Amino acid sequence: MSFEFDDSVRAVDRRAFIDSGVLDIELDRVFRPSWQLLGFADEVREPGDYVVRTLGRDEVVVVRAEDGEVHALHNSCTHRGTRLCSASLGNAAHLRCSYHGWTFANDGRLVGVPALRSAYPPDFDRSGHDLPTARVVCRRGFLFATWDTQAPELEDYLGGIAWYLDALLDCGGGQWEVCGPPQRVRAKGNWKIPTDNFAGDGYHMRTTHQIALDQGIYGDTLANGTRGRAGTDLVAVNIATPDGHSLRAGYVVESGSSLEERDLTAPQFPGYPPERWAELASAQTPEQVRFTSHCEVAHGVVFPNTVFLSVAHDRAVGEDTDPLTRYLVVRTHVPVSARETECLYWTLVPTAMDREWRRRSYRFQARTQSAGGILFEMDDFENFARIDAALARSAPGRGGAVDLTLGTGRGTPARDFPGPAQAEAATLSEHNQRAFYRRWAELVGEL
Repeated sequence: MSFEFDDSVRAVDRRAFIDSGVLDIELDRVFRPSWQLLGFADEVREPGDYVVRTLGRDEVVVVRAEDGEVHALHNSCTHRGTRLCSASLGNAAHLRCSYHGWTFANDGRLVGVPALRSAYPPDFDRSGHDLPTARVVCRRGFLFATWDTQAPELEDYLGGIAWYLDALLDCGGGQWEVCGPPQRVRAKGNWKIPTDNFAGDGYHMRTTHQIALDQGIYGDTLANGTRGRAGTDLVAVNIATPDGHSLRAGYVVESGSSLEERDLTAPQFPGYPPERWAELASAQTPEQVRFTSHCEVAHGVVFPNTVFLSVAHDRAVGEDTDPLTRYLVVRTHVPVSARETECLYWTLVPTAMDREWRRRSYRFQARTQSAGGILFEMDDFENFARIDAALARSAPGRGGAVDLTLGTGRGTPARDFPGPAQAEAATLSEHNQRAFYRRWAELVGEL
């Protein structure tokens, strides 16, 4: 299989989504050199706090050591390889192997070996048996890690997408906290399927999520914005970087008007309390306001497998009196196999909002776009499973490659759009998916 594409990448071989050999190559060429989200500093606030996560091929213990530093330690004893932590979270000053009792400090140092003096040779190098430790960087509470010692610094790796993430966080007042431990679910289908859905897929809304539209979550039609605001259009901008990161932002504007005609002298931040809009605008730069004002939904990918969604809903399923409320969910799509993915969901809420608003924001996310959500996830996961089943049962070459041509040549450059990277105005487009697979193909190369 050749995955060497030029800038006009329009298709991906179907085997890329079902072949275990492809996943083996991805883990080495895509995941290993990349920075991946392991979680949030909120999850390991105190010395000894730990969570167990996956970094590429490896399970790691993300732990705050006694000196306050956060480490990502390989969850395997350096003696016989025994798994050290079987709990998904906890607090421990030391990690002790259940097989022979080797003991490691929570910064990864081997500090205890039974019978060290009586049974081991004098030149036994205890420091040579410390736990392998990944590089970890905390950025605005997000914990990113990589095994690659040659990988660029995180800020360079994020490139242009960092500006847009900062703008979304600053729009909520700047300081955010995580609500509880992450929701966790395993889904049928290759990890790239839900990831490219978040990259910029507005095309599936009317078909896949028809029930959500009928419930009134997005009003009578997709173009009409949210209930109670007929006479508006939803205009989308697709933003993609050469590194495979992407974001799709949807703006509510007056019917027939353009994005440039928004009134930025009176910024609007759908989903946040209107009485706080002026305050929220003052906490942002003018360029950030040009990006966030009138933005009802923003979703995207931090390559390779971290996705995010910031969206305003006006009801928590059937509660007509609920005010328009925004939530922010961050997810990782971790490959379990070529045909199964573990999804972790973190709900973030801004500390600048009052307790009731934060509670409602979490409830909206939990009811609509979570592992146990009533609306969106069941629809999406059913389709992901159907994609997997059909691809796995198809003869080689049957059905052709997965198509990525939607919107090709039909989008227009977003004029005077703030922030870095290439921005294209097009409500229905696979502009962002093409960027994702272009970067993926550059790393995977020819198999």
